[in-house]
Amino acid sequence: MRQGDVLKRVRGDGHITLAIVVTADCDIANEKFGDAGLACVQLGPLADYVLGEHARNLARVQMKKRFEKAAQWVNERWCLKDPGNVALSEERVQAWILASKPEEIEAELNLSVDGEKSFIKRESAALQAAQSFIDAPTDRYSAIDALCVLQAQSTTRSTQFKTVLGALSPKKLPFDLFYVSCVPGEPGLGFVAKLQALTFIPFNRSFTSMDDAKDFENSFVRVGRLGPTFRHALAQQFGMLFARIGMPKAYEQDRDAAFEIIADQIKAEMGEQK
Repeated sequence: MRQGDVLKRVRGDGHITLAIVVTADCDIANEKFGDAGLACVQLGPLADYVLGEHARNLARVQMKKRFEKAAQWVNERWCLKDPGNVALSEERVQAWILASKPEEIEAELNLSVDGEKSFIKRESAALQAAQSFIDAPTDRYSAIDALCVLQAQSTTRSTQFKTVLGALSPKKLPFDLFYVSCVPGEPGLGFVAKLQALTFIPFNRSFTSMDDAKDFENSFVRVGRLGPTFRHALAQQFGMLFARIGMPKAYEQDRDAAFEIIADQIKAEMGEQK
């Protein structure tokens, strides 16, 4: 067993199916990994990350900015209604928007409720729909749907996708992720190692052959190993340094191509649903 080995769960339940060993070779050789076992980081399909956590985080960031703008808009009119009114907190305005019809907000602010294209009507519809997709996802594309409804001003679905998929650029991946192009025997357009999702796998449950692993509960078997360049880069990045000095150009091309294919699949599959 060495640093950079890719382990796959053979038996037992758990949220981690794939992991990469980050314990240093010298510590493994000298059995300096403690009772907890081998330090590993979670590895998962790139598509699952893009459609799930990545898209949700982007939606939340965009929603936060929209709620801040809405709070400013509401407070300007709230204070105009009565000079004695104290500005409402952003949290209170957010709760108000999510719980009320825009006409109710307009009435409370002594505004006309007839304008179909008023600011608060547009923002309420978009923010309520986006929050619903985030809180109660209906399928694997719900986070993408949340991003799309935040682009409701776009006239066409293709324009929405262009904006949304641009925000999902591989150049905007967090620094705590490491891209792995493939895992032997595992389908998928690339994988991401979550460097902050640190876990420990007991050394006596980590095996190099299926025959040895199959008889033990919560066991893992080695299914691959990162090449030296990628292993060293992972170790550097694990230290929160996004270092890819000397990485092959094809690595970046493979990562970008995987994103493009996933984006095409999203457009094709979601376009058919709508």
